[in-house]
Amino acid sequence: MELDQFMKEFVVDFLEEIVGVFFPELAQGLDFSQKRELNKALYTASPKGAEREVDILIEVRVKVPPPEVMLIHFESQQQKRFDFPARMLGYHCLVYVREIEGERSDSFSLAEFTAWQNRKRILSFVFCNYPLEKDITQEESQIGIPQSRLICQYTAISLPLLSARDYLQKDNAVVCALAVFMDKAGFSPPELKAACYRKLVDHQPHLTRKQFEDIVYSLETYLLLSDAEKQVFQRLIVEVYPEVSQMIINPLIEQGRQQGIQRGIQQGIQQGIQQGHEEGAIEAKQEILLELMQLKFGALPHPIIERVQSIQEIEPLNAFLRRVITTTRLEEMGIENGSGTRAE
Repeated sequence: MELDQFMKEFVVDFLEEIVGVFFPELAQGLDFSQKRELNKALYTASPKGAEREVDILIEVRVKVPPPEVMLIHFESQQQKRFDFPARMLGYHCLVYVREIEGERSDSFSLAEFTAWQNRKRILSFVFCNYPLEKDITQEESQIGIPQSRLICQYTAISLPLLSARDYLQKDNAVVCALAVFMDKAGFSPPELKAACYRKLVDHQPHLTRKQFEDIVYSLETYLLLSDAEKQVFQRLIVEVYPEVSQMIINPLIEQGRQQGIQRGIQQGIQQGIQQGHEEGAIEAKQEILLELMQLKFGALPHPIIERVQSIQEIEPLNAFLRRVITTTRLEEMGIENGSGTRAE
């Protein structure tokens, strides 16, 4: 799963929590029990007649009108784009056009449009996975003459500029996953991972299975540790955060955790297959296989590592990569003979 796709699913699953963290006053006035995800296709009248999509558009009712409805619009950006403000303005225009056409097709005055617009407001925000001038900025894009100007306002949240330590102090489960994209100053990678899992312990009883898996997927996919760091992490959760160890070994919790890890493993397999088409395919697959096995089974015995490194054929390595998905114990990998025949 690509990061953009993960972010889209994550925002849908944690919409109330995300709005609560970044727009706390607004969150108090919204009724998240009455929400619906809108059709993402926005048809444009451009010459090509192309179909455009927003990342996420969700309608949420307002507790005390006006407005009656908040249209929450989210975008995920992994790199800077010169045309991004113009794109946001275009999205706003298309959202309003579609919403109006869904209610009426007759002509109406500017005063009527203004009254209608006051019933439906747009909250737009974007997670930027790159540094901006500030951590959270209110940006706007506008077009037209001063007397009649169309303005699009949105909030740009630069995740790498936010402090993971500060946000982990907030009483909100969503920061367990978002912290891995934030500034880690004051945290080593294993310390951050342990702190995120420790916070997850407190919030786990109140999360759905999907939410729990989302957080684990983020921690296991986007906060990868080296072998040495994994050993530090294991010591931390045993000696400093024993409650994390207890959560992880709980059969019900471990099942959800493994499903979250599984999503990361599947992505890792896809990365390994892609690397296999490039120069150094054998070495690349050996490395990804060892990484996935360590992710699932913990520290590997040295003989197992040596046997993986001795496999010099693509198909046995592919077989072991597929076997990682279904096995629950290292012994079930059948990797001790190094041939790959037992992994089919």
